[in-house]
Amino acid sequence: MKIALDTNCFIDAMNQQSPSHTAMQRILIAQAARQVDIHVSLHTLHELEQKPDAALDLARGFQLLPYWPIGTIKELVGTISQATGTFDDIRRNDVIQQELESLAKAGNDIRDRGAYIDALRASMDIFVTSDTHLAGKDQAQRILDRFHMRIVRPDEAASIIGQHSL
Repeated sequence: MKIALDTNCFIDAMNQQSPSHTAMQRILIAQAARQVDIHVSLHTLHELEQKPDAALDLARGFQLLPYWPIGTIKELVGTISQATGTFDDIRRNDVIQQELESLAKAGNDIRDRGAYIDALRASMDIFVTSDTHLAGKDQAQRILDRFHMRIVRPDEAASIIGQHSL
């Protein structure tokens, strides 16, 4: 199973006080046991780089997703040489991120939408985030209906992985 982890997953994995800490530890154990293949987006790394700590170090240890630029020039997180696709793909991805913004709860961040698009375009099985702007029940269902890739919270991901590995 291929999964992409959002920024808050790495933070939760390192923060023992987080309600998602235990679930993230189960996911990391599943990765070590090769039950899942964890990927990270350049959008996620960029967000973690704003406050470098152990969460960033952890994230850097996973396979990087192809980078699909979105947004304005000042919102880009990678270089042209890191970008995947054509200018038509960039325009299409920007339309997708605008749809995500409207399908998700107000307050969702362009980095989260970018990470989701990277995961979507790389055909990940699930996108894991504890961000309720995306992973809230109604928002996640609307996004699934539109783009056919699930967004789940860490506890849901740990459960899915546990069922998948039986």
